[in-house]
This record gives sequence, C-alpha cells and structure tokens, in this order.
Amino acid sequence: MQSLQRSLQMGLIGSLVVIMFVFWWTGTLSSRLLSENYVFKNLQERAANLVSVIDIASTVNTPLSLGQYKLDPAYDRPASGRYFLVLTESTRLESRSSWEQNFQIPLLASGEQQRRKFVGVAGEPLLFWLGGFARQGQHFTVAVGENFQPIRGTLRAFHWFSGVVTLVLLLALVGVQRLIVKRSVDKLEAVREDMLRLEHGRTVALSEDVPSEIQPLVKEFNRLLRRFNQRLRQSRNSVGNLAHSLKGPLNLLLRASESDHIGSEQKIEIAQNAERIHQLIESELKRARLAGRGGAGHLFDINAELPVLIGLLSQVYSDKQVDVRYAVGPGVELTYDRQDMLELIGNLLDNAVKWSQSVVMVNLRGAKGILIEVEDDGPGCSDEELDRLIDRGVRLDESVIGHGLGLSIVKDIIDSYEGRLELTRSARLGGLCARVYLPTRARDSA
Repeated sequence: MQSLQRSLQMGLIGSLVVIMFVFWWTGTLSSRLLSENYVFKNLQERAANLVSVIDIASTVNTPLSLGQYKLDPAYDRPASGRYFLVLTESTRLESRSSWEQNFQIPLLASGEQQRRKFVGVAGEPLLFWLGGFARQGQHFTVAVGENFQPIRGTLRAFHWFSGVVTLVLLLALVGVQRLIVKRSVDKLEAVREDMLRLEHGRTVALSEDVPSEIQPLVKEFNRLLRRFNQRLRQSRNSVGNLAHSLKGPLNLLLRASESDHIGSEQKIEIAQNAERIHQLIESELKRARLAGRGGAGHLFDINAELPVLIGLLSQVYSDKQVDVRYAVGPGVELTYDRQDMLELIGNLLDNAVKWSQSVVMVNLRGAKGILIEVEDDGPGCSDEELDRLIDRGVRLDESVIGHGLGLSIVKDIIDSYEGRLELTRSARLGGLCARVYLPTRARDSA
C-alpha cells in the first residue's frame, strides 16, 4: 500500500512545480509585454515630435520636407536601429537609416494607429508605431521604428535570473512542505504507541487527543473496542451463570450415582436434575445461534434479518405452533450494530415465543428514535413481578426460568445505547409486553 506521507509529498511537489512554472511564465510574459508597451509609447512620442517639424507644402503634389530641423543622428546612419518614414499617396520620405530595407508601411486614415513588428537586415526584431495625420488639408502617415534586440537581450537575462530564483524558491518550498508533512504524519505515531500499549494491557482505549482528521476513526475504533469488551463480559457472565447453574445438579447427580441403593425418589431427582442441565445447555445453544450469526460493525437490515430470526425460533420451538407477526413503520431503519440488534431482538423474541400460547407481535416504529415492542399472549407477569424485574437493575438473574432469561444481555445492550427498557402487561394480547426505546444516532455517540 502506498505511503500516505509519500502521497501527500508527491501531490504537494507536483502542485508547487505547476504553480511556480505558471508564476515564472507569467512573470516573463508580463515583462516582455510591458517592455514592448514602453517602447511603443516612446515611438509614439517620437512620431509626435517628427510631425511637429514636417513642412507642409502649399500644393498637394509638392513633397514633404523636414526643413532645417536637426533630428537624432541615429536616423542618418544606415541600419542604426532607429527609423522613420513619412508617406503620402504620392511621396515617401524616410530616414537614411532605413534605406534598402523596404519597410512595407500602409497609408492610414487620420487618427488611425497601428503597431507592427518587422525583421531588420541582420535579423534583429524591429518595433514600429504607425499613425495617420492631417495638416492643412494634407493627409500623411508617419512610421517610427526601433531595434528591440538590446531590450530583448536584457529581458532574456532577466528571464534566466527569474528562472533561477524560481527554482531556488521551489526547492525551498519543497523542503519546507516535506518538513511540515513529516511533522504532521509524526502525530500519527501517538496512535501507534497507543495501539502497542493497548496490546500489552497498559491502556483500555486509544487517546482521542489526535488530529481532527483521524479523530472520527479513533472514536469509531474505541466504540468497537467497547462493544467487544461488552460482549466479552457477556460471554464470561453467561459461562459463569451456566457453570453455577450446572454445579448444583451435577453434585446431586454425583452423590446419587455413588449411592449403593438408589430408590425411586432418587431416580426422579436424578432425572429432574438431568433435565435441568439439558434445559440450561439448550438455552445457551439457542443464545449462541441467535447471537453468533452477526459480524461486528455491520448494520441490522430489518427486512432481511427479522424473517430469518423468526424462522430460526420456529425451528427451535417446532413443538409449538406460534404465529409471529411483525410490522415496521415507514422510514424505520436500525442504524445500529448488527450483532447487538440480533442479540437484543433475538432474546426478546425467544422469551415471547417460549411463553406464548399462539401469537407473538413485533412492532417497530419511529418515535424520535426507534421504538421496539414485543408482545405475547402468554400468562404474563403480575404487577408485583414486573416491578421486581425492573427493580433488579442491570444484571437480571439469567438462571430464573421465565421472562428473566436473556434480559441481562438485553439490558446491557440498551444501556450501552443510552436507551430504555419497559416491561408491562400487553393490552392487546394479555401477556408480557417488552418495550425498548433506542435514541436517534445512539450508535454514533456510543
């Protein structure tokens, strides 16, 4: 599996490379455009100066002239890098520097402007500003140009310098982000150390003082850990209850078997204790079949799981013809741990089917949470017995024959979800009604 630290570093390095390249490219493009704009601005000012010294003839066909004004000496040197041209429909006045270069300059209307690029005789880049003018009825076009090669060389040096600076900055940022990522990932080391302490029994849960990004994962792990610990306690209690319940009958059987004279009463006692052991073993096997089907961390699918539970209980109590009916309200979902719900509903159904005459009703509906009602038409319990069952607290004696069997597991599960358990007489069927309320999102807060 790919390292999280390596994935973060590669992603950040790639992002930095793209960002720094865009930064460098934008800087070089901006510098070139600004330089060209500056040159064109200067050329426009030179063209304005040139227009101011042009002599306009009184007749249209008379050539334009510059009179006695002195211009920049660079205009007199061939291919000097500075050029100007003045054109009309019939005449062409150009600087000596532009001779033999034959610049293709179009005639422009008055007020029209253009920017053009040419290549000089030596291959150098030339920038030209063109403008159309009108004076004393005479229309003419002025073009002023300059060699851009010296500025381009300076720009090239600037681009190399900015590239080196960008590369150094990129390497520095890569180093900084590697350090930041490493320090951030190192915070996960505390979780690994907690796992080691948990493995060696020096702690009972992972510390939740971790980065917020992994805090939900740590909380979910601690929730599952509490579930497993709870099930371990339930298993130990079940084994302890079974061992305690079997101890008395086994001792009686041993003493009876050592007797030389076994009378009819002793035979009856032996048979009763053997039957008692058989009942206890069958009860634990039923509980194992009900709870052992689920995997930790899965959710309980009502429509898929409830019919299977009912079918399993029908097989267990095949000697009884019990009609188990269930109804699920609209939008009801048991978004809780699958094995918890299997044990909770399975034990309630087991008690109901065991003591019913012919009908068991299960109802699930939403009530700012989930309300589960299991009713039977059995003998039920008196009000005093119901009060004693409720007053007995979290641990109900599972060895008592009757509705108390399995209620300790049910009560433990309900308490873990901060829910409530009520035992009342069923108004519809006359037997016992077990009502369980589980609050909304109890699973997430567990």
